[in-house]
Amino acid sequence: MRRAVAVSFEGEDVRIVYATLKRTGIEVDDALIVKDEQFDHFLEEERAKEFIVVSSFKGFFQDTVLIPPTKKRFIKRLIEAEVKKRSQFKDFSFLYTISGEKIVEHRRIKEVSVFAVKKEDMKDIVDRFVLRGKVIKAIYPDIFSIACLIGSEPVPFLCISETGLNKNMFLIKDGVIQFIRIAQSAEKGIRDIDIQNINMTVNYCRQNLKINPYAVALAGSVCSDYNVTTGTSIPIACLSHRMSLTRNDSLYLDFISPLSAFFVPKDRDINLLPGEYKNLFQTRLFLKYSTALFMMLSLIGMGYTGYIAKNIVELKSKLNSIRASLPDVNNTLTIYDTKKAELAGYMPFITSFRNATSIPDIQKFLSLLSELKTDTIRIDHTSITAGDNILNVELKGSVKTEGYANMQMHYQKLIDSISGIKGASIKGHRLEFRDKSFRVEITYQ
Repeated sequence: MRRAVAVSFEGEDVRIVYATLKRTGIEVDDALIVKDEQFDHFLEEERAKEFIVVSSFKGFFQDTVLIPPTKKRFIKRLIEAEVKKRSQFKDFSFLYTISGEKIVEHRRIKEVSVFAVKKEDMKDIVDRFVLRGKVIKAIYPDIFSIACLIGSEPVPFLCISETGLNKNMFLIKDGVIQFIRIAQSAEKGIRDIDIQNINMTVNYCRQNLKINPYAVALAGSVCSDYNVTTGTSIPIACLSHRMSLTRNDSLYLDFISPLSAFFVPKDRDINLLPGEYKNLFQTRLFLKYSTALFMMLSLIGMGYTGYIAKNIVELKSKLNSIRASLPDVNNTLTIYDTKKAELAGYMPFITSFRNATSIPDIQKFLSLLSELKTDTIRIDHTSITAGDNILNVELKGSVKTEGYANMQMHYQKLIDSISGIKGASIKGHRLEFRDKSFRVEITYQ
């Protein structure tokens, strides 16, 4: 049993759910809504350190692409190339699912369902958490998160959810999202105009995708705000839930996006968090738990040192007492020398603890490094080794600008920003104009 916090960005609102995860489901402890402009202040006041994020991305690319049979390690590269050809995205994160195969011109071709989001949209979200010392465990697109509540049904469903005034319509079959359409509406809830959009989408699926939706599944608040005078061309129903809630069922309808994040299966890879941020958060978590372990061992070491010191004082007191009452104290002195020799055997252990406490704070340096303004700089590799009272740091990355002058200018800004960190000194650095890569060596104390 553990506690978790899910945050859902839904236009101007941010919905937050605190829950306790159990084997039988979840129990919602609290839920609230804050305005997007108030969310940064919320993060500063919030005690929780780790969050699951769900977001409704305004700009995304979704389509089915065809790739030739290839080895597994080359699939992502082929998909990335196809997305770049079909969209205007240059730097992006994407999800993909191999949905099937077909024969094209006597060749077997794989059908791949792809969903891509610009990394700059991801960065806008991640920076809000990083700058306030928080950790993001995953970022899920709201459509994919809600789709996990349906599961891998063999029949196709047209699912409808709501973000602000927008209606999210997505076709799901066998757990794979085949098609996404975002339709604007004049008001929240389901009205006659929305029924028309639903019927048009059903016809599109039948005629263009050759998929006949079995039913329409309403997810979230659209279930409770349903006021129409016409009907859909296929059956329509509300998406049921399997959670244990400590509040009324309306909570499920109003907070379906953050709640659905708790039900994403471990084998469903819908996390859009870029690899460089995953590595950063994993490093911070490692440092956090390593620091806690180190402090615990330090306290044990200091406690043991105090215990030994106390024994020595008591032993010396006994020796003085024996020396005053007995003419011959040679045997007692021998015991004293033995105990003193035992203490000397522990001194290297004690000294190592004292020396380790003089190493600079790695977590503090990483936090200072993450605050640098590096919009045009991409850091691909960070290496940190501890020396005598210093940290040796090596950064590798690339400059994301065109032209030698711009490249040099933004690179110099990075060097100046690092030099401005208190305690940091640059040992050496080099910029390769040929491939825009750079390497910076830093010492921090």
